[in-house]
Amino acid sequence: MAALRIIRRNRRRRGFIPRPRVFRDRGNPLEDLEEEEVYNRYRFRPHTILFITAALHNILESDTNRNQSLPPLLQVLIFLRFAATGAHLRLVGDSLGVSESSVGRTVKCVASAIVNILCGAFISFPTGEMALKVKEGFRRVAGTLKLEVICVVNYYIKYIRLNIILSEYFA
Repeated sequence: MAALRIIRRNRRRRGFIPRPRVFRDRGNPLEDLEEEEVYNRYRFRPHTILFITAALHNILESDTNRNQSLPPLLQVLIFLRFAATGAHLRLVGDSLGVSESSVGRTVKCVASAIVNILCGAFISFPTGEMALKVKEGFRRVAGTLKLEVICVVNYYIKYIRLNIILSEYFA
């Protein structure tokens, strides 16, 4: 407690002026870009991005009294930019005017929402006869899959080479 008083007193003596808060413009990036440019940046067309946003809107909408929460559209764009480019969080944040920590939280939240909401509706795994055809197609294309697995056990790195026949693995 005494340390805080000393810090405050020293700041007053030095003429410390607090940094003003910066409120960034968080408009709709889709309005400023052509459809082809949106596709190049996010790997989706604008109507598909709006569809994803509408599907996830209830989960991504934050009930907060804070000033600058991220709108669901911007959250989806941040996630798609991260997934499309594989860039570092800081680069994605700089391109959309968001901090690195906010990008990390947003990517985690949107990825979780996509898995919980959209995967059940749009992703289905083959079963029965179709599963056998898919397995056979994998075996024809890949044959034997060679994997190199790195295991870290007690700070020792061990390299394990495995030969896996895909038809046996998926059986």
